[in-house]
Amino acid sequence: MTIGGKSYMYGLINGEIIPVTGRDTRFSSMIVDEDKIIAIGGVELLKQYELESIIDLKGKTVVPGFYDSHLHLVSTFMNEVAINFDDATSFEDVYDMIRSFPNKKDYPIIFGKRLSEFSLKEKRLPTRKELDEVVKDYPLMINSIEFHTILVNSAAMNLLKIPFTSEGFEKDEQGLFTGRIRNRGAFIALKKAYALLGETSHLKGADKVINSAIRKGVTTLVTVEGGPLFHDKHPEMILKHSQDFDIDVTLFYSTTDIKKVIQLNLPRIGGDIFVDGSFRSHNAALFEPYKDSPGDLGKLFFSYSELFEFVTHAHDLELQISLHAVGPRAIELVLDVFEDVLKNKPQKDHRYRIEHFELPLPRHIKRAKELGVVLAMHPTYEYFFREEGMMYHTRLNDEMRKSTNPFKSIVDEGIVVAGCSDSDSMPIDPMLGIHSAVNHSNKASRVDPYEALKMFTINGAYGVFEDHVKGTLETGKIADFCILDKNPLKVDAKDLKMIKVFATYKNGKCIYKDHSYD
Repeated sequence: MTIGGKSYMYGLINGEIIPVTGRDTRFSSMIVDEDKIIAIGGVELLKQYELESIIDLKGKTVVPGFYDSHLHLVSTFMNEVAINFDDATSFEDVYDMIRSFPNKKDYPIIFGKRLSEFSLKEKRLPTRKELDEVVKDYPLMINSIEFHTILVNSAAMNLLKIPFTSEGFEKDEQGLFTGRIRNRGAFIALKKAYALLGETSHLKGADKVINSAIRKGVTTLVTVEGGPLFHDKHPEMILKHSQDFDIDVTLFYSTTDIKKVIQLNLPRIGGDIFVDGSFRSHNAALFEPYKDSPGDLGKLFFSYSELFEFVTHAHDLELQISLHAVGPRAIELVLDVFEDVLKNKPQKDHRYRIEHFELPLPRHIKRAKELGVVLAMHPTYEYFFREEGMMYHTRLNDEMRKSTNPFKSIVDEGIVVAGCSDSDSMPIDPMLGIHSAVNHSNKASRVDPYEALKMFTINGAYGVFEDHVKGTLETGKIADFCILDKNPLKVDAKDLKMIKVFATYKNGKCIYKDHSYD
């Protein structure tokens, strides 16, 4: 930073500085000039520079600013204009939240979010008729926690005019529409609903969300916008307003329309191009049936030829490509396509990504390594979905359940895993992500704290070609870092989620400081 035309240089001393450049590399001091790190080492640095100020860390820990490598920012912003069902444990809770929502008349449709049947005592989602009894006069659309299933009341169905010929409409024994929509029907409904809201409504929660991320030590967000579950105006909103945010926002545009990405001069495409769906909605593609739906193997949304054609075209234009694949059949299809495209036209440093990679087979891990694929994975799924009665336990048999998110096997192969929240499905909280990767319920899948820290720092930067300027604390790199009250490499593993962010620095400037931090 510059004050009065003069460069402002400051130092941090007496800390445990973890640069994430080597497992055992530690420093006690760091010098920052304007927005760059210009030196890192020991106390001897203080004699080499004329410093404007010194920050005494008093034994606290400094790590690189955190990356969240896959979230949906506009959707997270919209929590401010939606009913949040996070705390609902019964239908009565759901109905009370709908009745007490204060903004029914402010928007053309009421959005509800984060409803999970696994948290409800009824262990199912409400029907259209049940929702009609609570709110008849206003259109209501409720998203399941991961968006792949939506619920509508009759008013919303009439407003959105979704053709019943669309795939995914659930019907009861009498052939009547239940109000639950999945697959392509859900995609159509969501796009129509988002189109009803103006930009102001979409961005209402922006300041709150960005400030919350900053308080968690996040300095870079990789947002996935557009695509089947969202709207094509969302990527344009992010590009239009990205300079208004206090932290960096890197965009993946989830579209197969390559022309749109080229017109926006983006170097990457995808993020949530759905090759399959989710376990919750029974449309993640499996080789064995769902535990609670015999004979159901989920769904692939692309054939091999369709996916090959798209990836080939994007590859020829040297775009970084990222595809959503949760179940093993989808993962295998993506790896088949990546392998064949790269065989036809090799590209050394492509950093193609698979988002989620939630239930890979051992052969998939080997192939991902051979192909140089980056995996964007969500450790907090293990924290929130693992308990008895929750999603993994209900949807997957014992063998599959043991194999979800096998971080250690992946990391041991040398594959880069970028840590993600998937907000607003999960909270933006890198320390909780680190905790979840280290405390995986399957001990064979646990990674050590250093590898987990890499997921949310250097691996995130690598995953979007930013590792030359961010992701570690090194001379010449941007001064993005946060100060923690405890060292994540030294605390008991069970206490990782309790580590507090005391301060966050972006481009060398303090953008957050906890009131208790001296």
